[in-house]
Amino acid sequence: MGIKPQTRPEFTYWKRPWHKWLVLAAALLQLLCLWMNIQECNDISKAGILSASEWADYVAQKNWQCAINGMMAACCLGTFLVGLFVRSQKEARLIDGLLLLFLALAWGVTGVALRLISLSDKGLFWLLILLIAFGGAAHSLLQYYKNRSFL
Repeated sequence: MGIKPQTRPEFTYWKRPWHKWLVLAAALLQLLCLWMNIQECNDISKAGILSASEWADYVAQKNWQCAINGMMAACCLGTFLVGLFVRSQKEARLIDGLLLLFLALAWGVTGVALRLISLSDKGLFWLLILLIAFGGAAHSLLQYYKNRSFL
């Protein structure tokens, strides 16, 4: 009678097998919302029913909605892809950190390009999302480097 060696359970990114499908569904729903926002904006533009000042306010609001939908779709789709391809906790930390860094940079560029900063309360919310994304990226990357073996 020999002692069986303990084997480590295989790494899984998801707590439950159906979680990945929820994340993918969330990404697809955000893409649908983005498409619907763009279509609505095109329809309003073609109708020409808004004055110049109303149109400017409307476009600022739609830019904000499209930015949020796009960011959420990219985040969910990125998380889905990371969950499919990572094979270890260490690899997951690294890829999560890089994904968040990429999303933070994209969010920063989007905010500057669409002038989201100038939208008073939305500008503060934009900045908060930017700081959270950079903070999450820094935390994941620090955890990766902290737990990295140098052998």
